Amino acid sequence: MKTSSIAKNHPEQQGTRADRWRWVALILVSLAIFLDTVDVSIVNVALPDLQRGLHLTTTDLLWVQGVYLLTYAGLMLLGGRAADLLGRRRIFLLGATLFGLASLISGLANSGWLLIVARGAQGIGAALTMPSAVSILTTTFAEGPERNKALGIFSATGGAGFTCGLVLGGVLTNFINWHWVFLVNVPVVLLILGYSRVVVPEGRSMMGERSYDLTGAVTVTGGLLLLVYAITQANEASATPLKTGGLLALACFLLVLFLLIERYSKAPLMPLRIFRSRTLGAASAVSFTLLGSFFGFLFICTLYLQDVLHYSPVLASLALLPASIITIPVSRFVAPWLMSWLGVRYSSVLGLLCLLSSIALFLRTGASADYVEIILPSTILSQVGMSICVPTLAIAAVSGIEQAEQGLAAGLQGTLGQAGGGLGLAITTAVLAANMASGHVGATTTIPSVVAQLSGFHAGLLAAAAGAALGVLIAFFGLKIRSETP
Repeated sequence: MKTSSIAKNHPEQQGTRADRWRWVALILVSLAIFLDTVDVSIVNVALPDLQRGLHLTTTDLLWVQGVYLLTYAGLMLLGGRAADLLGRRRIFLLGATLFGLASLISGLANSGWLLIVARGAQGIGAALTMPSAVSILTTTFAEGPERNKALGIFSATGGAGFTCGLVLGGVLTNFINWHWVFLVNVPVVLLILGYSRVVVPEGRSMMGERSYDLTGAVTVTGGLLLLVYAITQANEASATPLKTGGLLALACFLLVLFLLIERYSKAPLMPLRIFRSRTLGAASAVSFTLLGSFFGFLFICTLYLQDVLHYSPVLASLALLPASIITIPVSRFVAPWLMSWLGVRYSSVLGLLCLLSSIALFLRTGASADYVEIILPSTILSQVGMSICVPTLAIAAVSGIEQAEQGLAAGLQGTLGQAGGGLGLAITTAVLAANMASGHVGATTTIPSVVAQLSGFHAGLLAAAAGAALGVLIAFFGLKIRSETP
């Protein structure tokens, strides 16, 4: 009674309190996206310890990392649709709860298959929290400087999550054990759940069809997972051309079926008409190749530092830290300057050439490698390339798109980028495993010899380089925008 009476008699106090809770809501949803991006990178440094602790194969390691990216990508658009129809806070809390439970199961896992399943569930949780968090911010903060500031903080928090994940993964693995790279999420999720029920506003869109296109979401996610499985199992002893060909055919069938579902659905997750924009199609294709190449490179780099050079987890994370730190000034200052000077096309080409150069430099590694001469500049070049390309492609994706569809265009570009990360990682790992086998070590061996590892690593790097080179070609011929300023 006292509180309501004060609010009634002093509306300015009520307004101040509401304003304060909006910024608390921003902190909470930013924490959620922080965890989502942390879990993309935190596992990388822990991979060798995971491999030894759970007796995983190289292919198993791919699934630990890749299944998170694939379920995240495949269900992100469905998460956005569900948030609009069922309520933003409800879906945000559901996603955070699932992410927290999956993190707990991942941390307690005592077998590879359980960890992989739990990582997939983490990806589903992230796919629900990410779009609902963005929607919460855009409806909580009015359009203009305040919303721009809130979205800027939100995006910066997500970017910082990737860097912090590398360091945190090394520290936790080195000083405790790999289980804690997952368990560390649990108390943060509990904090988010506890306060979000109070400060995050509920809301749903009353526009559009009340259709989730669940069939489309399940079909595309199943197709991507099956495609990755078909690629990775090709190196197993039980694989036959008939089995591999059948799996590839089924995966392609599901992906084509997804396109048909989207073509005829009344409320499609991915309206194909939007790809009439040549720039959006090119930006999405470049994002696909960019993240596929980058995640493949990072995967090999992490294994090389610990398995060949015998870096401890914390030393490996510190070795990657300078490159991660440089992403902030490059994306904030260098990328906009390049876009205004060179335009979107040539900025994207330059970023991809940086990534390609970093992979070429890393190919000089052997049984030993100088950190200052090879590893440091190589990792810095890769992150410079990413930091130039990511904001540039985000702008390219919405260029020429109607205002009402810019959010959809940005979501599609991000979704295809994540899918490319998972698929590129699968191809890199498959090439790596095949060449380890040709080095007289079976693809299912958990601790191969250094000679076999180097053979596999270099072949995998060539596959990642091919992806980056393809991205250069798509960017050069597909992105025709002369100049864009952020």
